[in-house]
Amino acid sequence: MEKKRKPRFGIDTFILGPAGALIAGAKLSELISPDIVPFLAFCGLVFPAALLMFALGVVLRLIRRDWKGMIWPVLFMFWIQNSVILTIGGWGTYSEVSAESNEMSIGTFNVRRMDEYKWLEGDKTRDEIVSWLSENKFDVMCFQELPSSMRGKVSNALGTKEIVTNKRGSGPAIATSLHIATYGPWFAPGEEIPRGVFADLVQNGDTVRIFNVHLQSVGLEGDDYEAVREGPDSEQRKRLFSTLSAAYVTRASQARALREELDKSPYPVILLGDFNDTPVSFALSTLKASETWPLFDAFSKGGEGLGSTYVGDVSGLRIDYILYSKRFELHSFHTYPVELSDHRPISAVFSY
Repeated sequence: MEKKRKPRFGIDTFILGPAGALIAGAKLSELISPDIVPFLAFCGLVFPAALLMFALGVVLRLIRRDWKGMIWPVLFMFWIQNSVILTIGGWGTYSEVSAESNEMSIGTFNVRRMDEYKWLEGDKTRDEIVSWLSENKFDVMCFQELPSSMRGKVSNALGTKEIVTNKRGSGPAIATSLHIATYGPWFAPGEEIPRGVFADLVQNGDTVRIFNVHLQSVGLEGDDYEAVREGPDSEQRKRLFSTLSAAYVTRASQARALREELDKSPYPVILLGDFNDTPVSFALSTLKASETWPLFDAFSKGGEGLGSTYVGDVSGLRIDYILYSKRFELHSFHTYPVELSDHRPISAVFSY
């Protein structure tokens, strides 16, 4: 009796092909600037969904027992493993803090101007943010979009920590109970308003540099978000692509300039804040890579799942980060399930 042949193609083929193409585009987006190939940046945006599709295709191919057809997916997974680690947290283990080491807890929270424009519930939201801060105190707390008029109230909530910022109005700020040796602004190329603030903090004779930044936002307006929710027409798709592409290009420029600034630091660095970009992106890969102060993503080692920090129409996005140089050892990382802004706060504990 003639042995029945397996079908050459199955549904797995039609899943793995498109998913693999999107993942390959996302991987290339880490290396190729969006001002050269804008489309690749959008592949990074859909990387988690493409990864899920790819995993489904692999499972279906295993069920079909197409062992030869598994060769390229296996090799492909080796190629993308670092991007997978950036996307799905929890790949590391913690050690206990040594008694001889300095310990530092640090958090970051884009408080969206403490809801002063009543995107949520105005005064009620503001009071809830202050209450959360009073219950979650860290040695260093960084903010983006903190109104200068709220510095006193926030300082009291944090236990009268000193707060440094660089401008009136709303912007990045660092609050800490540690000694501040010096601090200053960071300006993105061509901008006159600081996008970041750094502070050199001294603890038991050791100095570290904290860099808190807020990179270029996506720049979408109310009508754009409505188009995303309802499905954009051809004209809206063109506008969305143009707006998002411009934001990707701007962030790429900011990331290059910031990386140069980080390399000038005489002290070990922790970089954190609202990067407005996904883990698989040119901006993040640029910020991490360096011979002087290479940086590591705290979420990759200590986070869980996708670690979504964006609270908005596109769920599952992680756009807030804590990156650290190898002088530090990570002992914990946490994403807080609060929705008092369009961002969730995150925190980490280090020793050095």
